[in-house]
Amino acid sequence: MRHTYSLNEGWIFKKREVNLEKTTPKSVSEERINLPHTWNNEVNNSREEFSYQRTITLSENHKDDNLYLEFLGANSVCKVYLNDLFVGEHRGGYSAFRFDITELYDWDKENIVTVFVDNSQTKDVSPLNGDFTIYGGLYRSVNLICVGKDHFSLDYWGTDGIIIRSEVKEDKSGVVNLEVHTVCASDAAVNIKILDEGDHIIYSETIPSDQKNVAIELEGPNLWEGQESPYLYTLEATLQKNGTAVDQIKKTFGFRKCSLTPDRGFFLNDNHLRINGVAKHQDFEEVGNAVRNEHIEKDFELIREIGANAIRLSHYQHSQSVYDVCDKEGYVVWAEIPMMSLPDREGVLENAADQLTELILQNCHHPSICFWGIQNEIAMDGESLAMYQAVNTLNDRVRALLPTALTASANMYEVKNNSPLNFITDMVGYNLYFGWYYDSMQDLNAWIENFHTENPQVSLGISEYGADSNLAFHSDTPKVKDYSEEFQAVYHEQTYPIIKAKSYMWGSFVWNLFDFGSSVRNEGGTKGKNCKGLVTFDRNTKKDAFYYYKANWSAEPFIHICEKRFANRDKDTVDIKVYSNLKQVSLMINETDLGTVAGETVFSFENVRLQPGENKVRAYSGSYEDVASFNKVDAPDQSYIFVDPNPEINVKNWFTQERGEVDLFPSDAYSVLDTLGTLMENEEAWNVVKESAPDIAERSVPGAPVTLLWVANKMKNYFSEEAVKEINNKLIKITKS
Repeated sequence: MRHTYSLNEGWIFKKREVNLEKTTPKSVSEERINLPHTWNNEVNNSREEFSYQRTITLSENHKDDNLYLEFLGANSVCKVYLNDLFVGEHRGGYSAFRFDITELYDWDKENIVTVFVDNSQTKDVSPLNGDFTIYGGLYRSVNLICVGKDHFSLDYWGTDGIIIRSEVKEDKSGVVNLEVHTVCASDAAVNIKILDEGDHIIYSETIPSDQKNVAIELEGPNLWEGQESPYLYTLEATLQKNGTAVDQIKKTFGFRKCSLTPDRGFFLNDNHLRINGVAKHQDFEEVGNAVRNEHIEKDFELIREIGANAIRLSHYQHSQSVYDVCDKEGYVVWAEIPMMSLPDREGVLENAADQLTELILQNCHHPSICFWGIQNEIAMDGESLAMYQAVNTLNDRVRALLPTALTASANMYEVKNNSPLNFITDMVGYNLYFGWYYDSMQDLNAWIENFHTENPQVSLGISEYGADSNLAFHSDTPKVKDYSEEFQAVYHEQTYPIIKAKSYMWGSFVWNLFDFGSSVRNEGGTKGKNCKGLVTFDRNTKKDAFYYYKANWSAEPFIHICEKRFANRDKDTVDIKVYSNLKQVSLMINETDLGTVAGETVFSFENVRLQPGENKVRAYSGSYEDVASFNKVDAPDQSYIFVDPNPEINVKNWFTQERGEVDLFPSDAYSVLDTLGTLMENEEAWNVVKESAPDIAERSVPGAPVTLLWVANKMKNYFSEEAVKEINNKLIKITKS
């Protein structure tokens, strides 16, 4: 039988130290570490190759076994050596993979494993870019598996050799389509058992070990019903040789049917289910993506509290333990590959297809995964025929591997209603930020209505929406880009009801449940983080907007007084806002009763007068209450006001500063106000872009609809105002034909 040994302890991590004078080569430092591990944190966003090394020694009892090194996650390109002999390479940072070291293991000495992990930018390994930190390292567990010569295959796309595809037929019977991969002699057999939640055997059959496929039909199985009843079965596959068990695999699965209609949304087992979802990345403050079970449990503690019924596990394959919790607790999951950019470049599509194959085959037994995402915002730099063909190829890959699956895409605002990207996958999500990046919050309503009118056959939902907030900033007149906690709350109060009112949509996923690492960001008073989370990066503080969704989704009674961190008030009167899922809320201030307000989710008490000094507020309904203190001060607290040290590049200021000197944007010449697609059409103009911004030029595709100025404002760390002016001055010398 197989034995699995953890190799998480006792690694030597080697990294090159930066030589600031650059007069000598980088020195190498060593550090003893345990896994999981990443070298990236808030002050170190290195994207390069580092190494891990340790020794392994096995008992002679395993001398006749096959030996495998198992990696559950190494970002992004991983090369493995044993005793300085090359073992193999894996290109992709989020899936499990293994290498057979049986022939390379030296039984006469300690064996040295050396692992080179590289999170540098590549030409082919997705994500090629993204608004999240590309952490490096051996950030999930590493194991040594010892298994007999006859065993379930460990070489097939990182799976354990047993692939379960379950389905529910029209007559409500369940079918388990089992794919079995073995490495063994022809006289071996595989015993298959299915156990219910009470560990009772409800099915048993023995098949020849060379029978790759078997279909098992069960009458009237208990269905996986999401949070209502997340019923799971266990499949136990035992490889037998001469009647003796030599290897065994156990895994849980469930029976459920998923479907969509463009006029009513999502159905689970023919029952309508509105997706009230949150999105999350896997990282956690101070540990990056090297999370442990306690971090995962903390995440789910908060997901339970907010009352969500679905999770978008963005933007890559998450750990098996996360999907396992989703199975057990009944969350509907959107799983996806890190396809953020899809240039027509050799190797990109092939690598994406490989990552998609790993995602599906390693995870298709999870009943929680109802949506399989194949791309996210790939039209950032424009669309092309090659892009459409590539997305179709990925969609076809899902169909071939999992015929009953629902495929999903997440498009961005710039993707027009009639784009082919809206008609490839079964469901379409749009990442929309009306009122944050563009237009007003109320414009979202017209956009959704127009899209549905023009594309009534498309199953539409909102896959992202949100606004950044920094808990240090506050305002009693919140406005866009003040980064205040109050604006984020208002944003969600105005945006979510628009989404909720559209009965034809499958639902939405809030972006994001947690603040997360983003090495490309420096805004809103924070660096290296995207702060659209409803909870802080360390999971210690729930922002006010968290309680807004809890009031909408959770059945757990509660009351929350908003704006507690906005404690110092200089106005004589304030409006006090309360979130609750109760039917009415009463308010007291300094022991004075201010009455009761009836309503749903948001309760407002207007023009509440403050006394000098501390004012104690109590909101209550029956046995439920919350308290807060507001301090009447003489002048506004300046620490609450965000002053942007790196404001967006504003071409209006250029006119003010340089009027009369030169026409900054002549109509007959190119400029930064032209789209990337327009600039690409002129060789001389495009050479300016390639020389000044090679990374942008490399990612762009013909017809890119965004302006160069828009990209510069999106990537403020990459472009200074002076750099953009310099590019513009070069472009305006090139006359349009």
